Amino acid sequence: MISGKGMRPGDIVTASNGKTIEVNNTDAEGRLTLADALVYACNQVDLATLTGACVVALRPSIAGVFTPNDDLAKELFQASEASGEKFWRMPLEESYWESMKSGVADMVNTGGRQGGAINAALFLKQFVDEKVRVDAR
Repeated sequence: MISGKGMRPGDIVTASNGKTIEVNNTDAEGRLTLADALVYACNQVDLATLTGACVVALRPSIAGVFTPNDDLAKELFQASEASGEKFWRMPLEESYWESMKSGVADMVNTGGRQGGAINAALFLKQFVDEKVRVDAR
């Protein structure tokens, strides 16, 4: 910790949409920043990145795609074929959300190493307005 203002496990932070997050892993700070970015840009942005967790799951040459929308997935895979970038559709397994629950906040920022990319996608889904198509890569 560089100063007394640094984030520590057990801290509770409030995202810009008012949801509270219990920090249980200070190495997952990127998703905290991305959560606020999604709140800010949910009417302008359809895709978000989960590079670290997806690289663990799929290695760097394949992008993971999370979306509950089959039509959007089809569009993304057509774009991946045209661009030559490899995509793989990942599950949004809602039962994994249990590992993200907190006794002192709305959620924790990580749900454990197993299923990390799915946990991250479920975390970020909390910061996108329901009217916006939810996608993360």
